[in-house]
Amino acid sequence: MPETRVTAIAIHPERTEAVLQSTTTVLSRAGVWAADTAQKFGALLSALMGPAIFSAYAFAVWSLAANLGWTDTFVFTAGPLSNWLVWLGIAILVNLAASVLKRHTALEQ
Repeated sequence: MPETRVTAIAIHPERTEAVLQSTTTVLSRAGVWAADTAQKFGALLSALMGPAIFSAYAFAVWSLAANLGWTDTFVFTAGPLSNWLVWLGIAILVNLAASVLKRHTALEQ
């Protein structure tokens, strides 16, 4: 009959504590880096939303002017984007999103 072989592994508490502490340090540094990167990206995104807001308001005014007959044509002649209220709604929503994002990134710094 074959003999059973038993293998034992010795665990040193000092080594496991050191590994646990180094892992915690690495994870905390990664978390700090991720939070800092998200803050910077949020601030950049809120700053870059300015031209998009201006463009949406300009399209709203242009579409309204085309509906009133003040201009010849509007870039969108049919569909939902041809309505000036849709462009006004887009502009307001993007403006609101940019202000919330800017306020949130300003509080975290």
